[in-house]
Amino acid sequence: MPQALFTSNSRMVKFRRAAAVLCFSLILMLVVGVTQKVFERKYSYSKYYDFYQQEEDFDVLFLGTSHVLNAVYPMELWRDYGIVSYNMANHSENICTNYWQLRNALQFTTPKVVVIDLYAVDGDSKVNEQYLHNFTDAMPFSMLKVEMVQDLLAPEKRMEYLFNLSLYHSRWEELGREDMKPGTGLEKGAELREEVTVNVPPVLIPKEEYDPTDRLNKQYLQKIIDLCKARNIEIVLMYIPYTMPEGDQQVANWGYAAAEKNGIPYLNFVYEDLAINYATDCADEAHHLNASGAKKVTAYLGDYLSTHYDVEDHRAQTAYAYWHEDYEEYRQMKQDWLDRQQNAWSYLMLLNDRDYQTKLYATKTSYIYQDQQMKELIGNIDVYGKVEHLAPTDDSSDEILNDNTVRIEVYTADESTLISSRLLVRSEENMYEMQDIVMQ
Repeated sequence: MPQALFTSNSRMVKFRRAAAVLCFSLILMLVVGVTQKVFERKYSYSKYYDFYQQEEDFDVLFLGTSHVLNAVYPMELWRDYGIVSYNMANHSENICTNYWQLRNALQFTTPKVVVIDLYAVDGDSKVNEQYLHNFTDAMPFSMLKVEMVQDLLAPEKRMEYLFNLSLYHSRWEELGREDMKPGTGLEKGAELREEVTVNVPPVLIPKEEYDPTDRLNKQYLQKIIDLCKARNIEIVLMYIPYTMPEGDQQVANWGYAAAEKNGIPYLNFVYEDLAINYATDCADEAHHLNASGAKKVTAYLGDYLSTHYDVEDHRAQTAYAYWHEDYEEYRQMKQDWLDRQQNAWSYLMLLNDRDYQTKLYATKTSYIYQDQQMKELIGNIDVYGKVEHLAPTDDSSDEILNDNTVRIEVYTADESTLISSRLLVRSEENMYEMQDIVMQ
């Protein structure tokens, strides 16, 4: 065989082998990728689906911990201000993680404003691994993701966050329909809380008292500020309100020094006039806001952002018409959420909503007007919703009304549709049971 022909055949064999190896590798990567998508938990997919799918830029991104996750509702900002935003926050996220989260987000969108909460600024831990997958699972693979895990995690932990099949492969026994066709979140990254827990307002210390201790998360906050300035993105610091001990207030007050140093605003909502009612607006003891408290924070932010920044009202723009459709799904979700309530406090708390108009039928001597917590919750409805107090009528539906019972009818904001009807029955002092009333 001529040498040239032999060399040519040898090259062809090598080429075919290389092509076969390449095809096998691509098929293997495809199979592993699909398998990984099926087996991984879907929380991250659901939370960030709308963020990664949207082609148009977001005007505002919100960063922080669960304090922000439960306190800022992008769909309410859309309804009332036409602001296109996303709640990127996650449970127990540190500022170090927020930095990488923002860098990842900026690969997909260029916001006009970034708003970040400072609750996690007092610490030297880079990451809370218990919740990190809530962010990283949906994050597309890239060199930035590699760089991120190298910064946040020890070497033996990194592979789990780049290829999470090693973590989720044992889920085969719990796989369900939602794993094959996962649903998407309707809240643009937020999480609505329905619980009501009575809290005590914090005893405030002077704003000038703050904790100057240098922390790793404070250093990463500066990196976030510098990144935003380099990209010509406005940045706003904030602190979500809760029943704060003195030490936490000193950490929160440090934000004023950071804001002054960088020439940026700071909204410390512990001091801002939000009309937060600690009897109606808290989901748990000391930390998170429920849906009522969140609407107050969200409304304040909507007014502040639309007043101080070039944030457009997109409601009349055809490019964002699908946000109206998204809002209708979100509104229906809120209605379904209301219908499921069996706790009287939660039910009344959720009626503080611009989408609802409430009619309350009760005797003038009803115990509901003597129960302080009930009075707080009913009075709170009028902050964003509307409540009409009515006396029992003579029709048969009111024959069961007495001082121990209250009938509630909830209508759409324009009063065109009755969407919920409940009877509250006082079973013992400060205790109420709820009964459905068949709507006509």
